[in-house]
Formats: sequence, structure tokens, C-alpha cells
Amino acid sequence: MEESQVGTLFYFGARVFLAQKGLTTDPHSHYAVSILISLTSKFKVIEESGNVLEFQAVVLAPNTYHTLSAENSDLIVLQIDPYGIDYASVAARFGRKGISEIPFENLEPVLSRCKNLFHENINCQTAKELFEDILACVGTEKPSRVSLDPRVLSATLRMKSALPGSISVPELAKEAGFSETRFMHVFKLQMGLPVRQYQLWLRLHEAAKLLKEGGNLTEASHAAGFADQAHLSRTFKRMFGVQPSKFLGANTNVAVHFCV
Repeated sequence: MEESQVGTLFYFGARVFLAQKGLTTDPHSHYAVSILISLTSKFKVIEESGNVLEFQAVVLAPNTYHTLSAENSDLIVLQIDPYGIDYASVAARFGRKGISEIPFENLEPVLSRCKNLFHENINCQTAKELFEDILACVGTEKPSRVSLDPRVLSATLRMKSALPGSISVPELAKEAGFSETRFMHVFKLQMGLPVRQYQLWLRLHEAAKLLKEGGNLTEASHAAGFADQAHLSRTFKRMFGVQPSKFLGANTNVAVHFCV
């Protein structure tokens, strides 16, 4: 990784994996579960009440309203679907509400590899393996792997080829040979998020590429099929608590990898 870079972002559909030198957010809550790990100094999580907590590593349950202040930390962030298999073992250990501290010694097996996110070019497969190994350290067991049904894979390729437009769920289900209800169930089981949300994230992927190529938010929003710039910004901020320009602008020093 070039010395000027201060972060790397991997997006795996229902999984988000971020390494960032210094990160602060506005007060927010979001659907995803967040696992935060600092490789350097402790960071602060400010509760809705104004209470300030300090951590080296923490799990934030879904819809936990908070502000993050980690401007002096080399921070690793994992975001996962609260209804996916990734969260099951984490929730079994820490529960499904509030803020839970992770004993930092539990993370010893993966810390050296986490540091590589700031200093080396990491590909999607290597990042995915590290993501899952971190989950194994945090939770009670390593997430089970699911073999992707070729019909689901075909549906994802159809959706990508249709960008910036979208394909209806009934049409996708018919092409895959499923009933609509069965298709939606199998797709979410295997991909970790609903079909329509997956299409939304594909548009985010397309917008990110355009922004990295130098386009502005308005151009990228329309070209990627978002209703307007505000729609794109809302989608991204719901995911991270920050505006998309923090990571996706042409001059950002965060390397972005969409691995869907």
C-alpha cells in the first residue's frame, strides 16, 4: 500500500471490512452489527446519554445509537448483518443489545495480519479469510461456509449486467426456476441480505467506481441508478455514519474494493 494511503475498505455484500487510520462519525445508529478493533491507542464510543466509554475492542449491537471518536487509532471495523450466520456466534457470547467489550487478548491470533491491511495490497480472498478469522476470535466458533447455488450466482450476474437499472424479483425468480418466495429465501440465506438490498448495494458499487474515476456525486448518483445525490449519500451514511466523500471521492486516500 502506498504511504499516502490511510485506509482500505472491502465490501462483501452483507459484510463490510474497513481499516482506517483515524475515524470519527456523527451520532448515528444502523442496522448492521459493528466490531471495532484498535491496533494502537484506545478509541471512544459516546452513548446517546453523553456517557463516554473507552475501548481497545468492542461489539456494537444493531441499532445502538452512538458517536465514534477514534482520530488517533489504527482502527479495524467489521460490519455484519444481525440476521446472518456471522452474528450468531458473536451474539451467543455477547448478547444482542448494547455495547460489549472484547478482551483484547482474544485477538492475538489475528493482530499481525490486521496490520497488513495498512501496509500491503490485500486481495478480496485474503481479506475475506481474515474477516472470518476475526469473527472466530470474537465469537464462539468460525462461521460455517455456504456453497453458492449456481442459480443464485446466475441471478447476481444478471443484476450486475443490468446496472444502472434493476431486474424485478419475479423475473429473477422465474429465470432461476424458483417461486418468488423460495427465491427470496434462498438468496438471503446464501448472500446474507435481501435481493432488493443487494441491488441497492450493487448501485453503490457502481457509484463508487465512478467517484474513484473523478466523477462528482451528482453524476455518479444518476449514472448508478440512484434517484439523486441525497439517495446515494443516505445509503452510504446509513452504512458508516459518514458521508461517501470520506471514502469514495476522487482524492480520498482510502483504497476501496467491492468484492460482490
